[in-house]
Amino acid sequence: MKKLLLALSFTVFFILITACGVNQESEYGMHEDENGTRFIDNRKEVNDRQDRSVRNTTNENPNFPNLTNSPGTTSTTTGVYEDKAREVVREYSNFEPDEVWINGEQMWVTAHTQKEMSMAETDKEEAMLKERLEKAIPRFNVNVKITER
Repeated sequence: MKKLLLALSFTVFFILITACGVNQESEYGMHEDENGTRFIDNRKEVNDRQDRSVRNTTNENPNFPNLTNSPGTTSTTTGVYEDKAREVVREYSNFEPDEVWINGEQMWVTAHTQKEMSMAETDKEEAMLKERLEKAIPRFNVNVKITER
């Protein structure tokens, strides 16, 4: 019984000693070190400031969609790229945009036309549309398919 009580008291004493003096926040702040580097943290900040470095890099390239339109958004979403591809098809061709799929570095774009085209005309139009899409969205390898409706 004495051994059990001694072991239990030692365990409680050890827990109390190790728990004391744990500093959850450093002298530089909870999310920063001495150089101002931000640590990764899953706790919500009080003032919800945006990460300015992400906003500056997205505004430097006009072909890169601005991903920080809404406050607190710093991650990429593929919906922005799909919308941009549909916009390019709508604005710079005579075709109707339809499905846009993204799989890794590949973007698959389907466009429709009302007129009948030969295979050579379809290939030529697909190549021109592919070139336009790759200029507008350079980060993807674009595959274009034009179908008749």
